[in-house]
Amino acid sequence: MKREGLETPPPPAKHPKNSSPTSATPIHSLTDDLLLQIFLRLPSLATLVRAALACRAWSRAVVSSPAFRRRFRELHRTPLLGFFFECPSPVQDPAIPLFPSFVPVRRREGDLSIAVRGGDFFLTCLQEHPIKSQSWDILDCRGGYVLLCNDGQPGAQAMAVVNPLARQCRSVDYRHVDALEGRRGTFFDLNGYLLCSEEDPASFRVVLIAHDESRVRATVFSSDTCEWQIHPWVDVPGPPRGSESWLLKCTMQSNGFLYMVYKNDGYMVTLNTATMEFSAEELPQLLKNERCSFSVGETINGAPCIVYAIGFTVGVMLSSTDVDGTKKWMLDRVTRFRWNQKCMYDGLLVLAVRDGFAYLATSNKTCFFAKSSWFWSLCLQTMKVENAFQRTYGTVAYPYVMAWPPCLVGNNGRSALDDGM
Repeated sequence: MKREGLETPPPPAKHPKNSSPTSATPIHSLTDDLLLQIFLRLPSLATLVRAALACRAWSRAVVSSPAFRRRFRELHRTPLLGFFFECPSPVQDPAIPLFPSFVPVRRREGDLSIAVRGGDFFLTCLQEHPIKSQSWDILDCRGGYVLLCNDGQPGAQAMAVVNPLARQCRSVDYRHVDALEGRRGTFFDLNGYLLCSEEDPASFRVVLIAHDESRVRATVFSSDTCEWQIHPWVDVPGPPRGSESWLLKCTMQSNGFLYMVYKNDGYMVTLNTATMEFSAEELPQLLKNERCSFSVGETINGAPCIVYAIGFTVGVMLSSTDVDGTKKWMLDRVTRFRWNQKCMYDGLLVLAVRDGFAYLATSNKTCFFAKSSWFWSLCLQTMKVENAFQRTYGTVAYPYVMAWPPCLVGNNGRSALDDGM
């Protein structure tokens, strides 16, 4: 019996047999274009990797779109995960291993911390190297790879290329490569360089630079062919006399060019890695200051640049071409580093310049009471400084920047390290 003042509620609505009252558009039905627009809004590369690897369809969307990857790089800074530091001074006990140490940068974003925790940043995979060694020196760090060298007993020299995030290691054997054949007089063998490609992260090249009393030579290893190629000796102008090591060890590069500096800061030697041609240019007078520390790299737009530090003044120089076609380095901007602890240090060192960021450290050359160094990253676009961390002793550091994994760059998941050692 219906009560007075109350109406009978209507019956529940009937839904089609193939539908559900809670069924919205499923996420798997999103088009690739819409999905990639969502991915562009993720906070970092580490978060994108986690999302893209959630299913094959999402991975395929990222892999098949070079335009998306370029756009993502434009909108998101390539994340700095930390710094690798050179091995400490040799110890008396040969049984104690000497490996480069890694110091992560503190990040609020959890995905970056997860990436570091899941990687092999202790370089334990070197234990599987065919040449056993208790001592490895770091030569270069780029493109997600770390290049290391074992300076062991004669005939046992070898290098290794490690991808800490992928927990993989590849041996690069150069025991039978005579990069110094045909040398004149004294010589000095320089550091190796890593050459990597953003659109083909599964492959890399290792470049060794050697010089004698007046010439330089490049020897190149390719991960694709597993072979070395020795290029001819090339004369360069004005090497300082009376010094075997007149060409300094350095790992500067920008847009396929490698840069090396004379020990007396007179000239800079450049190697075009596409043509393997050497050239030399006199350094700008500003960089010849004995207190000057500088490195060559690229701006956020990919233009080559030099970042220098004299004391606590940091400047940026860009490459320009005169009307007669002569290339010059021109001063673009200068900033004074403001910091309340400058009295404890004698200046700044420029460690590296990568993708629009310069990595700086305090110098303790004359301030012996300063037993620790500070490390920062400087955005070349805004000239703003980010405080990274403080570390006791040691200023020879290599920034490790997270790179795109090969499985998300359209190479069917092939890795440069998959071939083993």
